[in-house]
Amino acid sequence: MNSQRYQLWAALVALAVGASMLHLRIHPPGDQLTFLWPTLFSFIDLVLVSVLFLFRATALLGLLLNSFLAFFGIILMGDFSLTATLAGHLKVMPGQDFFAWLLLTTIPDIMVALADFLVGLALYRAILAEK
Repeated sequence: MNSQRYQLWAALVALAVGASMLHLRIHPPGDQLTFLWPTLFSFIDLVLVSVLFLFRATALLGLLLNSFLAFFGIILMGDFSLTATLAGHLKVMPGQDFFAWLLLTTIPDIMVALADFLVGLALYRAILAEK
């Protein structure tokens, strides 16, 4: 594994560890089944996607699974933010203080998922560039 590929793989694992820890804090698995899914998906990202990217033969599967999980998370978190805003569950509305509202939504978490997708894409391209 060359140094660029190793660094991208380490960045992908670090993003997955951070996402898993955030999901464990925000959605602790317990009585509600709906809290299980986000945590389960983040651990699938951490374990399975990381292992798939270790080997050139399975890198495409890693890219597909990583992309699916990232876009799935982006869509669900975006829906959650939109629903919470429209229902008035946030302390600040976008018309009052846009940047405070932005920090209360899941948009920072969406940016982490987007970074995870982009690092996975860069890692896949680095794997393809190797001889």
